[in-house]
Amino acid sequence: MSHFASVPSLLDFLPVESSTRTEAEALLSQFTALPEGQKGSARVSLLAKIFPLVFGEIALVEGSASYEENRTQPWSTNCWLSPSVILTPSSTTQVSQILALTRFIGATFSVRGGGRLHNPTFTSNDGGVVIFLSKLTQLELSDDKKTVDIGPGHRWLDVYKGLDAHGLTVAGGRIPHVGVPGLLLGGGLSFQNSEHSLGCMNVVDYEVVLADSSIVHANASENSDLFWALKGGGTNYGIVTNFRMSTIPNAIWAEGRVYPATPETSSQLFHALMEYHKLIESDNKATLIWHTLNQTTLLIFFYCAPVEKPDVFAPFYDIPSLMNVVPPAKRTVYEMVDAVSNILAAEQLR
Repeated sequence: MSHFASVPSLLDFLPVESSTRTEAEALLSQFTALPEGQKGSARVSLLAKIFPLVFGEIALVEGSASYEENRTQPWSTNCWLSPSVILTPSSTTQVSQILALTRFIGATFSVRGGGRLHNPTFTSNDGGVVIFLSKLTQLELSDDKKTVDIGPGHRWLDVYKGLDAHGLTVAGGRIPHVGVPGLLLGGGLSFQNSEHSLGCMNVVDYEVVLADSSIVHANASENSDLFWALKGGGTNYGIVTNFRMSTIPNAIWAEGRVYPATPETSSQLFHALMEYHKLIESDNKATLIWHTLNQTTLLIFFYCAPVEKPDVFAPFYDIPSLMNVVPPAKRTVYEMVDAVSNILAAEQLR
């Protein structure tokens, strides 16, 4: 239920042009006057009319080329549903206004960042509203360069590329094409887990649009309960429009090796893994990523400092491998993620 008591009070909050206000007021008043049993069938047609009337070109409706392009962006065809309207806001204020109108009408809505959460209604729906945050792509370093503001429209490769020139990075995602908000709101495995914990633990402030359309900040001293809840609590506490993260050094060492998935090699790798676990008890800079397929095993060795061939990975060095997909070298996180971007390309659509 919307907190706006009347159509006029809602329209005062929305960016309605004076030339279209009368038409918008008539559409909403006619809808609110309907018996509850008739609103369901009327809601879908109202959405396709009222959102373009209020929000103009950022409201994409079925039948337009831009609608189809934005509808099919997620990586899984399970997301390719048919909402009545897709909104592409470019500011937090617009997100707040879109949510206000959506709730007033009582429409189903989904919020999409990178679009890889394919749980039903998470990133799309049939007949409702999708709030697509693709235009919120701010990437702004603080004056002291200790924090960076990251928009939810970013994917991780873009974030790393933008920070690379400053010699900095963040504890973000390992997969280049994954979106920022889904990863951080779900916890967020990073290359630097061992030293810097999950990605969400590196967020120092969230800008959030709450269910009543108010815009708040959540941090250690302001809305601290919400700050705690957003660190892995998922998507139902509000719409996050900015993540402020602590920056960390960008100089690392990394290597990627492909091993045959034979019984002999697999046994050697498992024994090496147990030795590695002993070594990391006294070295918190190492991260090992293990990915086994039918014929091969891919291991990514990642070290949070520019140290050649760190001792912590020594148990693996003498095991014969098929190839180096990432040659051993000192590099930056961006160079590392860019190097594996083709290997970790989007999965086949299903």
